[in-house]
Amino acid sequence: MATYNLVMDDDRLDLKPGVLFKMYGDMDAQARQLADAGIRHELRISRDGRIKTRFYIAVSDRMAPHLLSAVQKQAESESGIGLKTYLHRLEEQLMAQMFAGASDQINVRFG
Repeated sequence: MATYNLVMDDDRLDLKPGVLFKMYGDMDAQARQLADAGIRHELRISRDGRIKTRFYIAVSDRMAPHLLSAVQKQAESESGIGLKTYLHRLEEQLMAQMFAGASDQINVRFG
């Protein structure tokens, strides 16, 4: 089992720490709801003690698709461009780690 580690920090978007905290709580709950009971514990989201807009995410490869789905649903429901941008950046970072080991080669067979 692989574990993906992400650090998200609002460095330029000036998002409110309380909004981010609630958003991460919602995504955590939704991802766990989508997952099987046996893997729900394989997601950990924590907030930095000093920098309230920095979040640490540790997620297993088995739980990552559920987190990705929750992030996408959250992005669809947001109306503000700042939060949408932030969520798309989170989605990109997660997908980059998920597919980092995937082959870029495409095999095509004819006949």
